[in-house]
Amino acid sequence: MKKINKKSLVKAALLMLAVVLVAGVFGCKKTVIQYGDVDQTLTKDDLLIKGTIKFTENNASNTEADSLAPKAIVAAFERAYPGTKVVYEEAASSSYATRISSGDIGDVFWGDASDLHNYHTNHNALMPLDSYIKPLDIDLGEVYTGAIDIGKIDGRLYMAPRNIGEHILVYNKDILSEAGLDMDNTQALPWDTFKSMCKQMTKFGDDGVLTQVGASLKVWWHPIFQVFFRGYGGKWIDSVEHRVTIADSTEVMQGVNELFDGLREAWIYPEDIAGSIKGELGEKYKGISNTYSQACFKNFGDLSWTVSYGTAYDALSIDWDFCPFPALPTHTVSTGATGYLVYNRTTNPDTAAAFALFFLTEDGQRAYHGQTGGNVPLVKSLAHEDFWHEQGTVWSGKNYDAFVSYADQTQPTNVVTMAPQEVADLFSTSAMQNLFISVLNGNMDVFTAFSQLQTKANEKWSTIMD
Repeated sequence: MKKINKKSLVKAALLMLAVVLVAGVFGCKKTVIQYGDVDQTLTKDDLLIKGTIKFTENNASNTEADSLAPKAIVAAFERAYPGTKVVYEEAASSSYATRISSGDIGDVFWGDASDLHNYHTNHNALMPLDSYIKPLDIDLGEVYTGAIDIGKIDGRLYMAPRNIGEHILVYNKDILSEAGLDMDNTQALPWDTFKSMCKQMTKFGDDGVLTQVGASLKVWWHPIFQVFFRGYGGKWIDSVEHRVTIADSTEVMQGVNELFDGLREAWIYPEDIAGSIKGELGEKYKGISNTYSQACFKNFGDLSWTVSYGTAYDALSIDWDFCPFPALPTHTVSTGATGYLVYNRTTNPDTAAAFALFFLTEDGQRAYHGQTGGNVPLVKSLAHEDFWHEQGTVWSGKNYDAFVSYADQTQPTNVVTMAPQEVADLFSTSAMQNLFISVLNGNMDVFTAFSQLQTKANEKWSTIMD
């Protein structure tokens, strides 16, 4: 038998490996990063808005009804741009990171503020859209800035928001009437007026337990606590100097203490965490078992909540409506938004950008928000039209103007829009719930709690490279 030469075997194996690698290189689809830089002298007609793109939507409810809004804007876009084709697909957002890594994500896909920063920072997956604004004749002056700001990173627009999520209140009109009080629900009540009304409507039984409360608020939630952080002119976070300044700011702490005073006086009920409060204060809170019937005001976060809240009130035969969030001395309104991102490996960048930015046009907004699954338009010209006012439901006559009542005073509610994700995580829902519970249980005072949080945040921020 002929002796096998080991060196020959090694050479053959290396040759085979080289062949496989070369074949792999030539067999893979070449990807080119799109930087979204467009000549500002171009017009819409100069752009290559044609051909096919894929649109990946996150239908969280997994219902046909909630797919009507995205499908409607697809149809409107194809009418506005003949020669284009948008292939619509639905996929859970939990799969997006994997699909981005494999190159399988849509040319345009859904995202929220955290997704935006994650896909940009950790995946280098997003194409900026701002260079397309002028060539596409989009008037940003007609778009609410609070929504647009959520889509920006370092001044550049990476997410085209689909809606504006101004945080408001829903209120029990029966409690208000029984107290002999009235209010103009088209205007934000001044904070001192709101506080006085809430105290008047707060009631205790002979045992000192609450039987009715002025306001039930998710005080630990970003849209709520930041209103108080900003409420007296303070600046609690500095994106330029990379610092959190809660305890260091007299004005910020004034707002914080105002919130905790309301909680201790029990005319503010800490929704969702009241059951974790011990001692005398916890005993007072135990009297509230149904905030729909026992609280005059409740915070209301999004138009999509209308069905669940409306159904709860109606089941109790309670007359209810919407009103703006009260105005502290420095009046700001928290807002959220989700939107659409363009994959920077798309082979059809002009069409993908045009489709994402179609959400900033009147035609796109009317198509999307005129359907079940739509929300609140972010284009000013559509603010007071009724096509998005839950038409066809028993709630169509409610005060939907509250959702756009102070849209020019909105500020993003997502901490990640102001600080890196690692810092924002320190202000997560669970972290803030634990902080409020600890303070209300007397484990530490307000100043100490926020001093410690500030220190943690600044230590974390100092370790993060730009």
